[in-house]
Amino acid sequence: MLATRKNLLIFGIVLTFCVISLGAYVRLSDAGLGCPDWPGCYGKLLGVPDNHHELNEAQAAFPHAPVETAKAWKEMIHRYLAGILGLVIAALAVLAIWPRRQAVVAPQIFLVSLVLVQAALGMLTVTWLLKPVIVTLHLLGGMLILATLMAIKAHDTHTHTHIRSTTPSMKKAAWLVTALILMQIALGGWTSANYAAMACADYPLCQGQWMPADMDWSHAFVFNRELGQTSDGQMLSLQTLTAIHWTHRCFALVVLAACVAFAIRLKQQNDTRMMGHLLLGAVIAQVLIGISNVWLQWPLALAVLHNTGAAALLAVAVYTTVQLQRTKS
Repeated sequence: MLATRKNLLIFGIVLTFCVISLGAYVRLSDAGLGCPDWPGCYGKLLGVPDNHHELNEAQAAFPHAPVETAKAWKEMIHRYLAGILGLVIAALAVLAIWPRRQAVVAPQIFLVSLVLVQAALGMLTVTWLLKPVIVTLHLLGGMLILATLMAIKAHDTHTHTHIRSTTPSMKKAAWLVTALILMQIALGGWTSANYAAMACADYPLCQGQWMPADMDWSHAFVFNRELGQTSDGQMLSLQTLTAIHWTHRCFALVVLAACVAFAIRLKQQNDTRMMGHLLLGAVIAQVLIGISNVWLQWPLALAVLHNTGAAALLAVAVYTTVQLQRTKS
């Protein structure tokens, strides 16, 4: 039973990485509305319309959404994988609760709740036509599922017994770094959801300036609005998109500094040195991928990798945080 749970947990973590990466691919390849309904696709739960009769029926039922089979398949494969992940998490919860082999079941219950919320956000992403705040929350939901799975994995792993001791400041620093990474992921999701990634096409400058003088902050972080519009229905300006992008870029420096400082402290102790190496490698790789995306004008594969890198950085931070919390001060 324990071996089954361990293997299922590892499979769930790997599958979550796949779902996050595929979700990024769907969004960045403009296939987020490949299916205009939910949970099916043009009324089909299995597959997408592919023959002449089905295509005509789909077009009649959804005249505002022309059928693009390739985009529809991308969206449905993402949904199928997400559904499998939901079943894996449900199985983990069952194994935790019955036959009462675990004293701590709260993380598994929290995971099931997250999956239900994530499914609702997935539906709203489609029915509310990619509303930026919903798209961002959907991304954060996937990241929180990964973080919770990694926390369970860290709790079940006994490497903490080899960490002799740590200080309360190290434990607080771990929480701070994890929180900063989550905030940066939220900013990245907001940047992507508003299609603001290309507002600054150069680096380290932005539109030839260190700080563009005409950035519009009044609409940059208004959440209750439609895609590409201000809250009063006007089109978002380039100045607004620049403010969003520039904020994400600047906060990346804060996260980089915090992660590097924390990683150096981890590397000073033999039993946490590997964690320090992983954190340092993950944050440097993520920054380099972000810069490369700007220089190369956001090629699809590299843009997807930026999302995967964010997930990997969060996973390392959460694993390290949980391990340190279980160590005597």
